[in-house]
Amino acid sequence: MASLKYRFWVMMLGLMGKKRNRATVEAFYEDVKKRRASDNFEPPKELASHFTVKREEIDGFPVISLKEKSTSVRQYLFYLHGGAYVGEILPQQWEFIAQLAARTHSEVMVPIYPLAPEHKVEEVLSFTRKAYKALEARVNGLRIRVVGDSAGAGLAVALAQTEIAQAGTFSAHQLVLVSPWVDVTMENPGIAALEEADPWLTRVGLIEAGKCYAGDVDVRDARVSPTFGKLEGLPKTDILIGTRDILLPDAKAFADKLAAAGVQFSYRQYPDMFHCWVMLDMPETRRAREEIVGLLQS
Repeated sequence: MASLKYRFWVMMLGLMGKKRNRATVEAFYEDVKKRRASDNFEPPKELASHFTVKREEIDGFPVISLKEKSTSVRQYLFYLHGGAYVGEILPQQWEFIAQLAARTHSEVMVPIYPLAPEHKVEEVLSFTRKAYKALEARVNGLRIRVVGDSAGAGLAVALAQTEIAQAGTFSAHQLVLVSPWVDVTMENPGIAALEEADPWLTRVGLIEAGKCYAGDVDVRDARVSPTFGKLEGLPKTDILIGTRDILLPDAKAFADKLAAAGVQFSYRQYPDMFHCWVMLDMPETRRAREEIVGLLQS
């Protein structure tokens, strides 16, 4: 039985107009415009009491690192946030990142990558690679694990593929992908059956966001939709997704492709959970968060 908090959040997503704001192309651009006016990538101020927060810049864009003050760092996480490539990192994502840092004794680097439609995939991926290389240069033999949610999960896979193609290998030990968006075409026929049940996402909005991000690049290009790229050589990859998420059919298809490519992977499907549910405070989140912490300690 769904918890009261779960039902509250489903209701709130409706009241906040999450689907309505992405129901048409016009509504999508209006929503992006409104978000731009209030975007704030900074971590919540209250985190500073328990976490050391450092900021640097790469190519003029911020890169923020966070670690618990009482933690002896045992590994590094490279976290790529979601937001359909058009939305800034949110306080709920920072809270999730902070918990991962504390629970896994990690220092977490969070690149605040440039957003579409002002910036396109080539610039975003180039910046992300430079940020990753900066982390790679300072880890002193400790492991790096890459975590991404939604579009950030897709970017994580594209980063790994690009590194393998250009450098011959990818140094990260693991990819953890929460509600991954790995195919921006939204052409999977299974999506239609889930759209009404999804309290958050719309096919129209995601198609337009994908086009904004791709720019002049084909949306089936692996840099934009990594499910169409070469998967051989990827590190261990863990996928977590809910059954009320319209990205579910593509996540399943991606898991099948990982299996065919011989990649070590796990696939976890959570009944009745919606997109990126792990960011919200409800009992249904706790199980998934525990499992993510376990994965990052394996």
